[in-house]
Amino acid sequence: MLKAQVEMARVKTEQKRREILEASAKVFSKHGFHAATVSQIAEAHGIGLGTFYRYFDSKLDVFHAVIDEVMGEVAKVLAPESATASTTADEYRAQVIRIGRGLFEAFQQNRSLARLLFVEAPGISLELNEKLQATVAFFGLATQAYLDNGVARGFLKKELDTEVTALLVNSMVFEGVRQLAAKEDPAELDRWTKAITAMMFDGIRQA
Repeated sequence: MLKAQVEMARVKTEQKRREILEASAKVFSKHGFHAATVSQIAEAHGIGLGTFYRYFDSKLDVFHAVIDEVMGEVAKVLAPESATASTTADEYRAQVIRIGRGLFEAFQQNRSLARLLFVEAPGISLELNEKLQATVAFFGLATQAYLDNGVARGFLKKELDTEVTALLVNSMVFEGVRQLAAKEDPAELDRWTKAITAMMFDGIRQA
């Protein structure tokens, strides 16, 4: 009985915390981090300041949690994929398109996430900058693993600098996400997916 009560209390706490995070994301997206206030977040969720501080220590604390949620959404796109799954160039290209489109769609469905990550987060605090840098490094390693597979399979150049190329590819994707966050046209998603894929596999030099 006690165990069930403890579990119920934990679930309720987690639910309330998530609701505050959702309200916080909307407030930060609307007003920006610096202009947003804890009072606005509390009002958006219909709670008192005391309830907010029961779950988070400060505005920066909840912003960190919101950014973690954003990173989690990005990770969900990569979770079903395997860096070594593609055995041919065609399979590899299809996988790149699938992953890229998945990332763009995830952010287009909630443009506030893209704004928080690429516009609001940089420069807020040293700790947050370090978290963002660590995240960029993590996704760089993830992308590098896909490139390493291509080199090992022989459908990417053997002299390819996979470490630097991974960061370059990710930079294109991140810029695409940032641009798409401000646009409503679904056709833009296809434009960015096709352009990045063409850059990676075909280059821009006239054949």
